Amino acid sequence: MVQKRDRTNVYILLLAILVAAIAGYYLPTKRPETGASMTPKEYIELVEKKKAQRLKFAAEERAREAGAVPDRP
Repeated sequence: MVQKRDRTNVYILLLAILVAAIAGYYLPTKRPETGASMTPKEYIELVEKKKAQRLKFAAEERAREAGAVPDRP
């Protein structure tokens, strides 16, 4: 009798190749937000944007805390 070959490994390999091809196509279009790959101007803009976000978050937290704490007589 001829034994049927198990093709599970072949299917796993093909799936891995497909996933790698899709990842290779889509991932390079997303630039990381780190200073390593940015121009000096882009890095300065990133730092300013993050600073503005921190200040906005801090102001929202202060407003939330001021409104949440009831005034005591």
